[in-house]
Amino acid sequence: MTRNRKSPSPKEQIKVWVRAGGHCTICHRYLLESEINSEFEKLGELAHIVASTNSPLAPRGLSELPENERNLAANLMLTCAHCHTDIDKWQQAQRLDVNWLIRAKTSHEDRIRTATALAALDKTVVFRLVGTIRGASTEIAGLEAVAAINAARRKVPDFALDPNRSGPEIDLRCVPGEDNPIESDYYKTACKRIDEIISERLKPAVERKDVQHLSVFGFARLPLLVYFGSRLDDTISADIYQRHRSSESWEWSDENHGLRFDHRTLIAATGNRAHEAVLVLDVSGTVDQDAIPVALTSLTRFAIQPKSGEPHCDAISSHASRNSYSDSLRKLLGHLEATHKQVKTLHVFAAAPACAAIILGRSVGWGFHPNLVIYDYDRDKYEHALEVSAP
Repeated sequence: MTRNRKSPSPKEQIKVWVRAGGHCTICHRYLLESEINSEFEKLGELAHIVASTNSPLAPRGLSELPENERNLAANLMLTCAHCHTDIDKWQQAQRLDVNWLIRAKTSHEDRIRTATALAALDKTVVFRLVGTIRGASTEIAGLEAVAAINAARRKVPDFALDPNRSGPEIDLRCVPGEDNPIESDYYKTACKRIDEIISERLKPAVERKDVQHLSVFGFARLPLLVYFGSRLDDTISADIYQRHRSSESWEWSDENHGLRFDHRTLIAATGNRAHEAVLVLDVSGTVDQDAIPVALTSLTRFAIQPKSGEPHCDAISSHASRNSYSDSLRKLLGHLEATHKQVKTLHVFAAAPACAAIILGRSVGWGFHPNLVIYDYDRDKYEHALEVSAP
């Protein structure tokens, strides 16, 4: 008989429990919790598909499977006590033969593997960029990012790009020249730093399939945020977050707060420079259009502005307002593609929050690819800061 048979090793037992997900292979009952008082109890049993001894008296005992393989995980299945007794009854062992049990085991373990693999789709990788704006910077702590993501109740935050959470994934605060960015190499150096981090951390993680979704937090000069957005892999879905001045929080409001936006044509021009146009973003403030360089005043001018109300610092404070801005940008690019195919360069003048700048950068990969020339408002005038094109 089987009374003194050798038990499976702890290693093989763990394999069976994990592959079965703690559920009975036959009836799928959860086997790590009492149904009486919900206390933790290990209720599962390891049932042999082919009996551990090669005997006609053992359930499914007669088999070509070597006895030294019968206590391996491949020949074991996790069951509750009831199903274990059921499948080992003599008549049942004839009906529920080896092939039937193997199919049941394979089907159940495949379901568990598929279900647990779906959890990866619920993860979002935190990606933070921090710079300075006129000498001031805002810390984006890991706990702040986690709180914002958890508040949205959509994804589980993951720090795959910096498991140690030692600081922001891209830190531009030590890049020299921020106090005089136009006349220094500040933008060139900062863009190089952004490219290095994305090349060293993000791209390999994407290739390893460690990144299915990004949660993006940024605080820096607007041109750099646009550049940062353009360098994010446009095949990866992303949630762009915004620091709200009224609450000093990165959490999106669940309410229908914030403005709604639309695109407009402010100036329709014709001439030899039809391949260029101007884009004005009046989101968190109003662009001083009288300060736009004279050389650009004859170009066709488009704008994204509130449908109603005035721009203000928390104009984008909810998912609804962020999505409205994003939609208006998409519609503008669609309008350009349909009616202004000749436009290859957009000169951008923006009074916009960080998330709007990053979303603008990501638009470079949306199918219609005008180069973006980003201007920085410095010392009461707009100066050419950097150019952004599709990677």
